[in-house]
Amino acid sequence: MAKKEQQTKGAREKKKNIYAMRNQRKRRRILRRSALFLLLVMAILVLYRKRNSWMPGMDTMGLRHQAQQQGQQGKFPLYVPGSSDYQLGSADGKLVVLTDSYLNFYQTGGDLISARQHTYGNAMLQYAGDYALIYENGGTRFRLDTPSKGIFEKNVTDPIIFGRVSDQGKVILVTGSGTCACRMLVYNAKGQQLYDRSCVEDLSDVCFRKDGKGCYAVSVYMQEGSLKSVVHSYSFTEKDDLWSSQPLDMLAVSVYNTSEGNPFVLGDSQCVFLNSEGAVSSSYVYPDSLVGCVFRDKTAALLLSNQEKRSNAVVILDGNAASPVARSYDREIKDIGFFSDGTVLVQFRSRLERLSETGRVMNEKEISDSYEGFRSIGSYLFLHGYQHIDRMELHW
Repeated sequence: MAKKEQQTKGAREKKKNIYAMRNQRKRRRILRRSALFLLLVMAILVLYRKRNSWMPGMDTMGLRHQAQQQGQQGKFPLYVPGSSDYQLGSADGKLVVLTDSYLNFYQTGGDLISARQHTYGNAMLQYAGDYALIYENGGTRFRLDTPSKGIFEKNVTDPIIFGRVSDQGKVILVTGSGTCACRMLVYNAKGQQLYDRSCVEDLSDVCFRKDGKGCYAVSVYMQEGSLKSVVHSYSFTEKDDLWSSQPLDMLAVSVYNTSEGNPFVLGDSQCVFLNSEGAVSSSYVYPDSLVGCVFRDKTAALLLSNQEKRSNAVVILDGNAASPVARSYDREIKDIGFFSDGTVLVQFRSRLERLSETGRVMNEKEISDSYEGFRSIGSYLFLHGYQHIDRMELHW
């Protein structure tokens, strides 16, 4: 009897040991799975925190794959999927393309350098030197990029009205304000704020001075039913104006810095060159309606239109608004711009003309009628089509 009880007790002990071993193995499996889960969570967190370094690369790979699928890697035309309202620019001699969701940089041969995603509503592009600035018009976000990397991205308090960038990487933002007409904020190429100015009148445009230590700004106001514009010279280390011009009888649209360091102001009814103290040195009153303008160094090329006569004119002002050179046309002009040597290019529906500074036609070239505009980089023209960009090499 005792022997039987001993056997029963041994069987129970053995059974307990089996259960204990099973429970131990189960606990080990649970611990291993928990450890693996924790490692996976940690890896995901690390990847998420470093997303800015690897996501642009993934975006670039995706776009390169798409380009290869279309047979466009390193070739033209370059297709711009999903966005017909894209913007063209240049930075460090590279082509910059801003779409509604990407900031893309291309070699002039067509190879994609970088594709960086953005989520800006109503994104706008400005560029100078090696730098590309994009900002959210009416929003509060902006960023500075070069073809090789993103420099910084920041937020401001008030809605952005417009922004400008210098070839040194400095950024000017003009924003709204609840306490004054507008604010002007200035940042260096590291994203550090250099200057904050509260403006008592609305600013229509700003441009950097030649030394990069200040800017020219144009304020607009109403006087006895007429629009007036005043040009101001600001230093980024002082609150007071260095100088202000006399009121100009026009609505100033843009202000440019000439190669001599003086302002050129484009207005709705006239344009003026100012001297280094803000006095008008020469002016040109438009005989017809202003359609567009491009400016380079000290030369302005204006596009004027007369709807009644159904005529258009290109007017060249080479450093002196008192001596305009005009060339009239009886057909539509799609775009005007400068070539790399400073000559003026005029784009018609299916032809390009190259004009000298005296308005003489130097060369002509047939092009497709599918292009709405162009951008000149080096010896190339990049032609802006619907959802595609083509390239033309000019040996003029």
